[in-house]
Amino acid sequence: MNKEALSQIFDKFPDPIFVTDRQGNVLLSNSTAAMTIGMSLDQFLKSNINDMIQKSYYNKSYAMEAVEKKCVVSGLLTTKLNFTMMSVSTPVLDENGDVSLVLTTGRPKDLLKTCSSQEEKEIINRRKREIDYLRNYVLESTTVVAESPAMRQLLLLAHRVAQADSTVLLYGESGVGKEVLAKYIHRHSKRAQDAFIAVNCASFPESLVESELFGYEKGAFTGADINGKVGLFEAAHQGTLFLDEIAELPLAPQSKLLRVLETNGIRRVGSNADRKIDFRLIAATNRDLLQMTEQGLFRKDLYYRLHVIPIRIPPLKERPEDIEALAMKFLADFNKQYDSNIKLNPDTLDAFKKHNWPGNVRELRNLIERTVICSLPDYPAELLALAAPIASRRPGQNDCLNLMGWSGTLKEVVGKFEEQYINQVLEECNGRIGETAKRLGIYRTVLYRKRKAFEQRNSE
Repeated sequence: MNKEALSQIFDKFPDPIFVTDRQGNVLLSNSTAAMTIGMSLDQFLKSNINDMIQKSYYNKSYAMEAVEKKCVVSGLLTTKLNFTMMSVSTPVLDENGDVSLVLTTGRPKDLLKTCSSQEEKEIINRRKREIDYLRNYVLESTTVVAESPAMRQLLLLAHRVAQADSTVLLYGESGVGKEVLAKYIHRHSKRAQDAFIAVNCASFPESLVESELFGYEKGAFTGADINGKVGLFEAAHQGTLFLDEIAELPLAPQSKLLRVLETNGIRRVGSNADRKIDFRLIAATNRDLLQMTEQGLFRKDLYYRLHVIPIRIPPLKERPEDIEALAMKFLADFNKQYDSNIKLNPDTLDAFKKHNWPGNVRELRNLIERTVICSLPDYPAELLALAAPIASRRPGQNDCLNLMGWSGTLKEVVGKFEEQYINQVLEECNGRIGETAKRLGIYRTVLYRKRKAFEQRNSE
């Protein structure tokens, strides 16, 4: 049986299972084993147990003890993400009686006793949901970027929260990805098959907030649709309602929202009858709601009704490990969108890591899109200086040229861009000068001359 087949069998196991050699190098594993310590499967398969203990991914290793004692060793251990489990390490001996491999399995501490009560059965169900989360996390690794410990812990919390129906209040600066996390919670909840309705509370004129949220009956007011209209609360029935920028909701609709949350019913504009609805509420804001209640700008009773499960999403500057991963994800997305093969050099990635990112993930995404567009073959070099006109009018925000170290006169900036693009095409052509010159639409002699000029400029 080959390694690929064994990997498929391993991943059928609901609990952690992995194989190491006598030095502690991980040779084979399922995704659950990796995620219980906050790693992706690819990362775990490149790891060594001894190194992970030194870095506190585990509090101890029974696998290495099994190598030393040449017998089955078991006991409780705790992972970096606070998973406590019974670990059993079984050594495999070669013909000389030496340990060649060690098979390690884990059993969650919650499941070590026989289930005889409803509470214990619920523990099993919760554990199953956690395992589903771990698998889904691996499957979604291309869309949910969480390389930093802060974001991995956040996703674990979000998964646990998703299993309940409690109201969630997301805090975070503009652009950190509050709606992304709200969708993540919905996707892992029991309402995942139903609607996810996102509402930006700042997007409605105050006069239309009530009719948009609650809907209205036909003829309710001048200009109303003759057939009436379903409100956004009703549209979210049996699903999830995401109220973004909840702090911007005017005081009058705030009181009606409170009533909806307390009675699970809404009344359309122009109607005398309540309609029962069932939805899960996730709200989000980049403001201090508690401070707003003290200023009389937000209802205190609504604040406490929303503040059931508060979750703070850290800004990008607090999770630098995510910057490069996000940049590469966005680069792949935009390369696919624009049918290009643009690459980021190490200097650019270093500049990204040093940037403060006041616009957070949204700013990074926009920058990568500009970078890809600026690098397209048919993009006029003379327009590079206009790549981010907003940034030039607002000195507080850096544009892609500054981040990539492009500054100076127009001639200097165009020259730097020209060098980067020529080097990129040369790399894609595997160093073949003739093919590179053909793709660039210039003579070989011109290409030689330009490369020599680049070398002279860089040596100065």
